[in-house]
Amino acid sequence: MNGPCAKQTGRRPQQREPTRIHGRHCIVLRPLLVAILPMLAITACSSQRPATRSAQAGPAACKPSQLAFHLDDGNGRFNGMSHSGTLLVLRNAGTLACSIPAQPAVSFRGANRQVLAIAARVSPEKPPAATVSRIVLAPGTSATSEMRWASGNVYDDGHCESPASITLMIGRRTIPAEFNGHLCGAGGQPSMYTLAPFRPMATPAPATATNTLTYTCDDGRIVRAAYPDTDTAVLSFDRQTHRLHIAVSADGARYVGDRWQWWSKGMHDARLAPLQPGESYASAEGVSCRAP
Repeated sequence: MNGPCAKQTGRRPQQREPTRIHGRHCIVLRPLLVAILPMLAITACSSQRPATRSAQAGPAACKPSQLAFHLDDGNGRFNGMSHSGTLLVLRNAGTLACSIPAQPAVSFRGANRQVLAIAARVSPEKPPAATVSRIVLAPGTSATSEMRWASGNVYDDGHCESPASITLMIGRRTIPAEFNGHLCGAGGQPSMYTLAPFRPMATPAPATATNTLTYTCDDGRIVRAAYPDTDTAVLSFDRQTHRLHIAVSADGARYVGDRWQWWSKGMHDARLAPLQPGESYASAEGVSCRAP
């Protein structure tokens, strides 16, 4: 015999249950295994849950190819005595939502593409504990960051730089934009600037393209305005069509492009003004237009 619990039937022994010898008694272990195996399966499934949660995180980081970057100096509204500034405007031109770092990082280059010694001024104040680290940009929406610097050489033994371009860091890549301005600093130190975190730019919801509005202006011009999305206004007047894009405004919805500025306030009041070469804000007063 092969063991105290084995049985012989013919030439082949029967398959026997797992046993444990305890004196002269055989204890069958199968019920214990049946109870343990489901517990092991539950433990294995539980260990995979964190991976499932991480796969359900927020939008992926924006890629430079889906972003449009430009500066908006507000037609000089940031300028003062010996200081200046501009807005960094970053727009999601893609079809998917994505996220950007809340605090922008930039560098400056000269006319020969050399990196200039210009540095961000670090605030001595500690940031609040609840500071947002990333901002989500839906398709067609924008975020802005305010940059300011000393534009006059008010320092003893000071110096000034005139960058030709500014580059915005997106991950390990950069997006360039043309820069017009002078940044000054004290002797022995780099020129300095301050840069606020990005803030989502509110875009009022305009009329849809299927609800095109017809405006009558004070000069007798008839303007038909359609809004295919929250980022675009398509104006038709004087037998021509002009496609304008959203721009920074204190109130209402301001659109610029194709040598025109269209500033709507509410659904029925707007102002049409021409843009002179190099202008991002119209210097001309323009004409008032109203839709019935």
